[in-house]
Amino acid sequence: LNQKINIALFKMDYQKKTMFIIKELELSARQVGFAIGKSGSVVSDKINQIKSNKFLQEDFERLQKFYIKKLEKITAQK
Repeated sequence: LNQKINIALFKMDYQKKTMFIIKELELSARQVGFAIGKSGSVVSDKINQIKSNKFLQEDFERLQKFYIKKLEKITAQK
């Protein structure tokens, strides 16, 4: 299953990759904004692609790193 997800993510652009994380983790625009350092309204525009706003590679990488660190903290708690 993880391999299928990795292959699917590899083929997506950064907008789709970021949206995949947002949907899978059921994140709000405010939560995403906090993780990537942008306002909730900017994130809402990117989610809805208003004025051609899209998530960039930098946004995806920040979001990914932020939640990977959170998951690592959870798994470290034994």
